[in-house]
Amino acid sequence: MLRVTSAQEVADAYDLGGAATLTGPVARGQLGQVWRLDTVQGSHAVKEWFATPDLDDLSRGAELVDAAREEGVLTPAVRRTPSGDVATTVDGTAVRVFEWVDLQPRSRRLDPVAVGEALAALHRAGGPTDEGVDNWFATGFGEQRWREVHQRVVDEGAPFAGQLGALVDELVAVESVIEPHQAPILCHRDLWADNVLATDDGRVCVIDFENLGPADPSQELAMVLFEFGDDDPARARLLHRAYRDAGGPGRVTRRGHFTMLVAEQAHIGQLACSRWVGASSESERERLARWFLEIPEDPVTLPRIDRVLAAVT
Repeated sequence: MLRVTSAQEVADAYDLGGAATLTGPVARGQLGQVWRLDTVQGSHAVKEWFATPDLDDLSRGAELVDAAREEGVLTPAVRRTPSGDVATTVDGTAVRVFEWVDLQPRSRRLDPVAVGEALAALHRAGGPTDEGVDNWFATGFGEQRWREVHQRVVDEGAPFAGQLGALVDELVAVESVIEPHQAPILCHRDLWADNVLATDDGRVCVIDFENLGPADPSQELAMVLFEFGDDDPARARLLHRAYRDAGGPGRVTRRGHFTMLVAEQAHIGQLACSRWVGASSESERERLARWFLEIPEDPVTLPRIDRVLAAVT
């Protein structure tokens, strides 16, 4: 793991100059955490992973960042080592470095027009692909597996077992929308409010391209409509219109376009539950319980999908 004493080693690896200081971690996600590196050349964000990532995926992510920036997306520039690598190893952990951008806390109430325009630019940047779509973004679990995971957390005494039990019928019902992805392109695939943030001057900034891969742009659009429409039909309409006007290729016209959103809900819920059962520390269980509870606090259900559809069709 990185330490504050790793500052100059990180700076040297990316040729960022002297007088380096490392602060943090200043943010944490499910896969890694972010530190702030200050040197004579300015401020930088250092991403550290909890497990070594696929370096080929990182390179492809950097290429999508570059393409997105060319399309006008505000996203931190990728720093490369003198040999052109996007990642290196410091203190036994893989790290990469980005331009530092001052960002506001997460909010689903960002300007919907700016979000729609940013998504259209991302989709213009991501080219067609014939790769298969990962199950995480394409499949659900079905009634039997949801019942089994509910019983498992009941048996283990999970504090959220009641919330899961009350929601199982709706989690099963909403999986009826699932259909194959059509004409995938290279997408970000992680455009939750944690990764689409306002800058201090009010612009919309997209971060964390590490889940990128093939997806139907209409399905990613549906996910963003749900997240940043925030159950407000007027916001959904503004976002959808801005996306279309900016040349976005996706169109949300049926329940099946919400497949990626439904699949992610299923996989996040199941993963949070299974990790909670296997966690050995109380602090980790508390973190995983909070992660799971994001679902019952804001569930993807058939009525909510239909409200979004009614707003944009």
